[in-house]
Amino acid sequence: MTDVRIFLNGEQKTVPETTTLKDLLPNQPEGTSVILLMPGSVSRAKTSHLRLTTSAGDIVIELAKKTAFPLPTGEVKENLRVHFEDKNAVSFGPFPQEFVPDKTPYRYDRGLVCLGSGGYDPKNAYLTFSRREHVADHGAAKGGAVLGKVIYGLGILNRWRNGDTITRIEEVFSSTDSTNAKVTADLSAEVKDGVQIFSELVITAEGYQENHAEIDCACTESVEHMLFCLRESRFRVDQTASTFIRDHTEGRLYAAQERQKSRREGTVTVRTAGKGSGALYIYTRDVPSNQHHTRTGSVTRGIELAKFSTDKTTLSVRSVPELLDLRGLPLGQAVDLAKKRGLKVMADNRDLTGRVVIDQKPETTLEVLKVGKVSLFTMGLDNVIDISLDYKKAPRSVDLFRRVTGLKRYAVGTMPFIYNLENEMYLFKPPFSTGTNIIPENTPKKPVRTNTLALTNDSRHAVGMVGVRVVENKEYGPTGEPFEGTNVIGTVIDMDKLSLMKEGGTIYIREVRE
Repeated sequence: MTDVRIFLNGEQKTVPETTTLKDLLPNQPEGTSVILLMPGSVSRAKTSHLRLTTSAGDIVIELAKKTAFPLPTGEVKENLRVHFEDKNAVSFGPFPQEFVPDKTPYRYDRGLVCLGSGGYDPKNAYLTFSRREHVADHGAAKGGAVLGKVIYGLGILNRWRNGDTITRIEEVFSSTDSTNAKVTADLSAEVKDGVQIFSELVITAEGYQENHAEIDCACTESVEHMLFCLRESRFRVDQTASTFIRDHTEGRLYAAQERQKSRREGTVTVRTAGKGSGALYIYTRDVPSNQHHTRTGSVTRGIELAKFSTDKTTLSVRSVPELLDLRGLPLGQAVDLAKKRGLKVMADNRDLTGRVVIDQKPETTLEVLKVGKVSLFTMGLDNVIDISLDYKKAPRSVDLFRRVTGLKRYAVGTMPFIYNLENEMYLFKPPFSTGTNIIPENTPKKPVRTNTLALTNDSRHAVGMVGVRVVENKEYGPTGEPFEGTNVIGTVIDMDKLSLMKEGGTIYIREVRE
């Protein structure tokens, strides 16, 4: 059997010619697309980036403007071994160069790469990588001799130890032509010799560091929004343009404006204002910053998926880190998940099976990972009512209900319990904003079952009232309104718990999906 050579997510493989995409990608999420680039279909444009292969992993450096890298590309023949490392920096070398050391301390930000020297002797030159912001004299030339900065693999800087080496230096090219690019979700096709396959986007959150103590929490709210949008490991492309792809399938949502910076190729942002607020953007070309976009991450692998995707394409995405939201889980399951991620857990109760997590502190993923611990606040299962919602028949009403109760964002929501009307009907009044339009949708034509959950629509004065009946009625729906004023949005699963609720209090609801 003849073998063929293919490239899977940048890694070269030799496989039998009968190999299918499914064979190569057995765990590809259902319904997600991959990108196939045929041999010779892509023109390669040189960039200002260099990839350095090291014994601890690969990094990518973006060279400063008009700066030449001091070493040739290809297999490294010089002695590029870790010669020195501390909490501030790590240096590879030595190798001979020609420059005049300045003997002056300079400030170096995290990720910057400079050309320094040992003993102020340029014949003992070193590539020095800044692990953290610091001021130091690295024996560099006047001005600090900054060569560039690490834009991929920052976490590798903290892994390097004495004995680690740089083994290869290569230029990075960008693909600019999609003439023979194929977008497909059909994994049954056999691969062809020389094909490049891209199956997954990897997005690293803004401020995240593998050393959790160094996580930057300056934009935790907007990053949490991004991780929430990617919680199902999917990016659903609803709009493409020459410079970006967009996912706004969650609809308009609030997102905090926290970090306005240039939007370069691979940058991920969230729109913070306008009709598109809450939308997630991935940039395929450099564009200026925008006051209504906050930067939340960067694509660290698989940018080709973004470049060649089309409208209505769904992409497989892995976020680093994954969302850490334990709300809605049974306490025991929440504790297990937290411990698997290396966290210390404190809970307000020891009943692991009879309680549900309704809140956590800190609230955001980056904050939890930085401190290394999480406090869980719980509610007894008897006080949490499970419901199911009908997305197919009442999509607009369900979306409004989920937003106003908190279920849009969290697995547990709340509603004020108004009263129990003569043990026939329970009524709730979520805090809908004044002027919210609840148009008639999925209105019943005949009496509904007693566990039916409904919402009063705009045709009645009590718009926004939510209700469920215990006793069936031939004239009125679950909110006490005629059928035409009633939008059916789902069912209450835990009907037996309703009698335990206290009027004037708050009930906790949890959505159960089929």
